[in-house]
Parts: sequence; C-alpha cells; structure tokens
Amino acid sequence: MKTNASWESLQCDQTDLTFSYHLITENKTWYEAQTSVNVSDDRRSGMSGTLNYCKKVFSPAEQNNRLTTFHLIEKNLTQSEARAACRENYTDLVTVYNDEDITALIRLTGIGSAWTGLYRNQPSVKWSNGDDVTFRHQKTGDCGSWPCCAAMKADGLWENLQCTQTRNFMCYKQDQTNSSYHLITEKMTWYEAQSYCRKNYTDLVSIRDQEQNEAVKIAGMNSSDPFWIGLLRDDWQWADGGRSAYRNWWDDHPKPSPADCVKLVSGKMYSVPCSNTGSALCYSTFLHVSEDHMNWENAFYYCKKDNRAGLLHIHTESDHTKVKNELRKMGISGTFWDVQTIRLGLTLLTAAAVAARNEPNNALTQQSSER
Repeated sequence: MKTNASWESLQCDQTDLTFSYHLITENKTWYEAQTSVNVSDDRRSGMSGTLNYCKKVFSPAEQNNRLTTFHLIEKNLTQSEARAACRENYTDLVTVYNDEDITALIRLTGIGSAWTGLYRNQPSVKWSNGDDVTFRHQKTGDCGSWPCCAAMKADGLWENLQCTQTRNFMCYKQDQTNSSYHLITEKMTWYEAQSYCRKNYTDLVSIRDQEQNEAVKIAGMNSSDPFWIGLLRDDWQWADGGRSAYRNWWDDHPKPSPADCVKLVSGKMYSVPCSNTGSALCYSTFLHVSEDHMNWENAFYYCKKDNRAGLLHIHTESDHTKVKNELRKMGISGTFWDVQTIRLGLTLLTAAAVAARNEPNNALTQQSSER
C-alpha cells in the first residue's frame, strides 16, 4: 500500500515497512503530542505527522541491512546525553563502517547534523577491515597530532604518513578460501583508497605476519613510491567498542582538543566539543547468541521461541561482515550455527560438512523487531 492508499504489485521478497510502538512519558495535550513529530518533513512529503514519523524512523531506508536499524532522536542533547538516550531506547550511538552506512544516515539527517559514537581517546592502531593488529614492520615517520596511515616501501618496511597525502594503494579480494592482492596505481588519500577498495574488492590489505608482508611487497613491485596498506593510527574510537576504521572527515578535521566528539554534518564527520548539543544517531541490532551449545536441530527450534525470528540467514558478504562486527563488539568468538551452516569468522563449510549437524555449537538468531 502506498501513502495515497492505492496498492501496487511488488516482488514478494521485497522488504515491507517495519512499525513499532513507543510510549512517550511526557505530559502533553493531544494537540502538542500530534505536533511533536517533524513538521518540516511533513510539509515536504505531503504526509500526516503520524505517518511521516513512522516513515522516517522505521522505513527501509533507515533499515541499513537486515541486522541493523538506524534511528534519529531529535532533541538537543550533549554527547553524553545522546549516548544515554540511545542506550536506553536502542543499542548505542551509531558506529559507521562504510559509505553505505553514510547513505542510510543521510536519509535520516538530510543536510542537518547529529551525534555519532566517535570520540577522542588514547591513540591506537587498527586495520581497515577490523582484523587484530598482530604484526608491525618497523615503521618510520612522524605525523605530529594528525592521524597516521601506513605505506609500504619497496623494501617491505612500513612508513608513517599523514592520511591525507596521496599514494598508490594495495587492495585485497577475499573469496571462500583465498585472498588475492591488487595494486591500484592511482594516487588517492588513505580514506579515498579505503572506499575504492571496499567498492571494488574487499578492503585495503591487512598483514598478519612476515610471510604475508613479503607477498604484499612482491605484489606492489610496480609501484614507484610507497603504497597505502590498511593500517590506521589515530586517537578516535567508537562508543560501542566497534572496530571501524572508517573516517570521512570534513576538510581541516579532526580539530584538536576540546573538539573531542564527532557529529555527522551533511554526511561527513565534524569534530566538536562534547558539550555542544544536537540530535542523536542511534542504532539497534537484532542478533541474539545462545548461552548454550546445541546441535543444529535444537538450535533451529531454540531460535523459533520467545519472540526470536529464527536462525540467522546470511545471504551476502555484507551480511557476514555485519555479523562479524557485531560479534566482536559483544566480545564473542567461536563457532555458531546459522541456517546455511556457516562457521562465522572462520571458514565456509562444504556440502559434506552438513553431515556434522549433531556437533554442538552456539545458536545465532535474529530477534524479532516487534516489541
């Protein structure tokens, strides 16, 4: 059904709108309650206030994927107040992982601004794809107070450079069993290179040991200058503990302290004092991991009970990445059942491995969005 009450035919596997109910514990008249929705958006869309509120907060545009939904709390909140509001009503302030997240968030904020979960903390290193940093290879160079990114030199040693410099870069492509390396001889900033690799391959390359370092060095022999790899060092982290190295700063950002918190402004990151006020960008996730190990059949029935929507379906590499990120934030590792018998974070099971369904594992399920 469309907004004018007419019907249209759609493919049966398209996602419908998701609605839920929210009790507002503020005493208002009926007229005040009616007008507490976003009136300016109502006028642009020609919809009633109540219907526009549902569209804006629970539309497929906001449901960035099947596992995560974004929400906008339109109140004047400091960063700490915004985080508390997100945790009370949803999961936490939003962590941004890629350009697709930005596109979905822009649909909520438009050209406005709102708090994200990024804030300044102790300097740390992180790989673009979220891998643990288990190997480093004698880096040189000093970026001062600016974020540093690693570039590999011809001898395989790494060099620290300001991430806004332009260099060739190394992407990798991951399939079910192997990784391949791809040198891109087009000079970009580290952030631009990250977006390019994610759109065309898997990500900027990460390196776990000396053997892989040598393989990447050989793959980059045609680069006349040091080329970007996926290592970022900065003093920013996400409120929910997410390992995202995604950054899309406005020019001349981030600013030094006290601009220690980050808003999304017209789709780009803007550092401001945490005492500033604004709306909050939150997310909710519907993953549930069982506390007990069980075989596949028991896991299947477990995930149908108590408002759970069934064993998780993983359809795409994007789904797999989202699940891996969520499990990392929960501090959970190991082997899990899903409906397609995928061992998350490890390897894709072959058809022969389906016979091992009696092996006990945790159940990974998707919570119903109904509350």
